[in-house]
Amino acid sequence: MTRILPSWFVERINPVPDEDDLPVSTLELFFDLIFVFTVAQFTAIIAYDPLIGLLQTVLMFGFLWWMYAGYSWLTNVIPPERPARRVLLLCAMAGWLVIALAVPVAFESGGGIWIAVGLLVVVLVHGLMYMQAARSFGPVFIANLVAVAAVFAAEIGPGGVWRYALWALATAIVWTVPIWHGQRGLSLHPAHITERHGLVVIVALGESVVAIGIGAKDLPVNANLLVAAVLGLAVAACMWWSLFVHDIPATEHILTHTKDAVKRVRKVLAGLSYAFIPVLVGILVTAAGLKHAVGHAMEPLDLASTLLLSGGVATFLLGTAGLRMSMPLPRPWWERVALAAAVLALAPLGLVNAALQLGAVVIVLVAGLEIERRLARAASKPAL
Repeated sequence: MTRILPSWFVERINPVPDEDDLPVSTLELFFDLIFVFTVAQFTAIIAYDPLIGLLQTVLMFGFLWWMYAGYSWLTNVIPPERPARRVLLLCAMAGWLVIALAVPVAFESGGGIWIAVGLLVVVLVHGLMYMQAARSFGPVFIANLVAVAAVFAAEIGPGGVWRYALWALATAIVWTVPIWHGQRGLSLHPAHITERHGLVVIVALGESVVAIGIGAKDLPVNANLLVAAVLGLAVAACMWWSLFVHDIPATEHILTHTKDAVKRVRKVLAGLSYAFIPVLVGILVTAAGLKHAVGHAMEPLDLASTLLLSGGVATFLLGTAGLRMSMPLPRPWWERVALAAAVLALAPLGLVNAALQLGAVVIVLVAGLEIERRLARAASKPAL
């Protein structure tokens, strides 16, 4: 690697064998806190303008999630155990902070160039560190840099449709990498990579709770507020239950017993990278809907807010269906598709009042999860 990277940068890498435990470090948990701010920014722009905000979120989040997940892969192969690695990760955190600050103005003229600068820092730190452990990462690093160039072109260009098209191009570049890159030469520790992706979802779910607090700002603490807040928390709790009680542990089990490194990487890509896009976007959309619903539990919501609430939860459930399909997990994926359809059908209830919609979503989620549990138990019983 010394022919590619300068000698002062190259650090001896001692790979951790796949069978060894690789605990998530406190620095990685600290790193994930930056994602809280990023998620809050996306939630705010969706809540402000549901249609345009959602379009901008999907375009930006596509690229940002690719890079954020990439840092989970990075610390999986290069644990932050030495001072140089820790300093570089802290530099990457600064880049992520710049990105988060620039998210609201990324599609406004003159202000979005800083999101491209932050992305360049993030991509450079990630790529140069990763290449010390895996030479095969070189083509992926180049693709990431090309995607950053597309973002720079979007931010310094004429704006309008041009900006949207170039952001879409940047996202398309990074997410098509697994199609032409063979994934050989890459390896992942199952427990660590599963836990890191799960922690990001926990952080995002935390934002839905924060959205309740933001929506309640300056409102009197009365029965309406408390009903909406508790029901909002119940929705977030059901989303957590649907992913973490069975599916995440089962995912770790499947990955641990997948001995072929290439197959394991492909399962992580499909189940924890691609499928987590709707999981995380669904949480963002739900949080934006909760922000509108808090304090108005006994009042009708507008159509956009009702669609945000039911559509966000349904999108999340479709992401969990993708996780089940890609591993594959023991519980069938179609159960989550059916549950997503049932939740989406509840959207018109919000036009009556918010509490009715929130309560119905909680009831349907609890009932759906209980049906899943009973079907799984019946399937596991030996035939007489």
